[in-house]
Amino acid sequence: MTPAARRAEAWKRLTQDLPESFFVQSATEITLAQAPEFADKIINNQTQGRTLVKLA
Repeated sequence: MTPAARRAEAWKRLTQDLPESFFVQSATEITLAQAPEFADKIINNQTQGRTLVKLA
């Protein structure tokens, strides 16, 4: 596993080098209530990118 300090450095560089629009396009934010519906979509390969579950 890559050391935590190196991972943190990589994430920092990504946030500096990539435009904000990249992150908007590459992730979908959902609520916890939507998680079961999105689980089916993920299992059936009907979604792309990352799905972020907002807990609060």
